[in-house]
Amino acid sequence: MLAAALGTSGCVQTNGLPATDPRFSEPATMEEEAIEQNEVCVGSAVASAGELGDTIYYRATQRSDGKLVVGYFAFFSQERPWGNNWLTCTLLPAVIVDMFYSHGLFFGPGVQRAASGKGDVEGFRVVYDPRPDGTLGVESAVADDGTHGTVHLRASDVLRMDPRRPTFYSTVWSHQLGARGLSKHSDLTYVRCFGPGKVRPLPDAIDKEFALAGRAPPAHVEALGGRVIGAPFRAARSPGRAPPTF
Repeated sequence: MLAAALGTSGCVQTNGLPATDPRFSEPATMEEEAIEQNEVCVGSAVASAGELGDTIYYRATQRSDGKLVVGYFAFFSQERPWGNNWLTCTLLPAVIVDMFYSHGLFFGPGVQRAASGKGDVEGFRVVYDPRPDGTLGVESAVADDGTHGTVHLRASDVLRMDPRRPTFYSTVWSHQLGARGLSKHSDLTYVRCFGPGKVRPLPDAIDKEFALAGRAPPAHVEALGGRVIGAPFRAARSPGRAPPTF
């Protein structure tokens, strides 16, 4: 049953990911350059259905103290209960969730799609301290736990696996990224790191397509106030620029 369910998910999973976004010709701001050069990683300690997209999108603001607050939107193709978790091990709960929440009778849109929108979008945010050399130091972070509760993370939590790249990961099938306690990337079932060209401002078209207003709460930094970095809804630019100097 598990193999069949995961196989079925493979037939539809890419439908829940954003298409390649358009590029604006306008230059990046100094702060945007720093954000887009700074790598972040997303992974999971458990096997779960749903493909993680190869681009992570962001919104950013700057506080009065100069710190950058960056909200990241990670897109998964779908949210289904199959994987290395207790629902799958006990089988019937996973069948019930998949039949009604993830999909209507396994194939059509389910409650999750009606309530939230296409795909599965998870969010986290990071407070960065800009350094004189143009790099960003992690001060703190916020993400969701498996019950959609708010998790406040220290720099040591997100840099434990890799001191150069903050890592956010899940321990639940529904992909929330506020887990902590593991010490290395090899402890994860999968991990993807997003660097230059794969960290992009969130375009207006993707925001609307995925109805993001009510999704991925930690990533909505615009709700926190501060100076908006760049245009509110920018698309990606060509990668490969050197970090700016603050």
